[in-house]
Amino acid sequence: MQFLKGNIERALTFISCGHFISEYNWIHGRRIIDSFEIIIGIKGVAYIQQDGEAYDIKPGDILLLLPGHIHYGYFASEKGTEFYWFHFNFKGEYNLIEGKEALLEISPLSSDPYLSRLENSILIPIFYHTDNVERLIIEFKQLLHITHSKYYTVKASDYLLTVILIEVSQLYITKIIQDKTDIEVSKSKFINILEWIRINIDKNIDLDTISKKFDFNKDYLSRMFKRNLGISTLNYINGMKIKKAKELLLSSEAKVKEIAYSLGFNDEKYFMKLFKKYENLTPSQYRNAFYKTHLNNQ
Repeated sequence: MQFLKGNIERALTFISCGHFISEYNWIHGRRIIDSFEIIIGIKGVAYIQQDGEAYDIKPGDILLLLPGHIHYGYFASEKGTEFYWFHFNFKGEYNLIEGKEALLEISPLSSDPYLSRLENSILIPIFYHTDNVERLIIEFKQLLHITHSKYYTVKASDYLLTVILIEVSQLYITKIIQDKTDIEVSKSKFINILEWIRINIDKNIDLDTISKKFDFNKDYLSRMFKRNLGISTLNYINGMKIKKAKELLLSSEAKVKEIAYSLGFNDEKYFMKLFKKYENLTPSQYRNAFYKTHLNNQ
């Protein structure tokens, strides 16, 4: 995804703005514009395509249309579809950058906002969603008011537009930083879960036990294991139990039944079946095959 990075040392140039509400089934016309346009979805879905990329603009979605690029409606929106729009240009420099470069601009902000490389810039993705669209709506209504109030200087519209675009940038940057923080917190919690399983591997634990212990939704917990380890929660637990069983088989004289019970298995036969599934040997065969090797390595 591309991002617009533009200099705001001088206020941007406001061109026009409006509040669109379709009175019937509507489709956006085909055109090329000579300015930037921001569309903020309010109600229904607006269907707009730019340079072969199709966008469904729903409530809270923000789409940036670029000058000199073809955009058009590719599907009819229903009656009552609603969005805000405004056109603008830069007085200073601007350029389009790729996602990786944009993240390099944002990353320092997660640790120290004063390290910002964006101090004199806005950074707006071509398309994104915000859950805080109400903040933009308030500022946009102020912009509408100013443009219809015959202020003695057009600078009022220019400066308020610049503030709105700073807000658009801030909403996205905040979302990225929050997502990054959530991932880091999630990883930390996941490591704690793995350590808890290791410590409690002798107990009868399952997905339900872990989800209650760590206050996680079971489906989310399952996805966490799949995403981080590539296996299910149950497969991981069973794998850890079998690993511990192998240690006990080689380091103790305990019977297979005793080892099964010591690892939280209520059914000795199920334990033996599971062990063979993982090791292609029964517990007794494993002990006989590797016991002397274990002794020689002590």
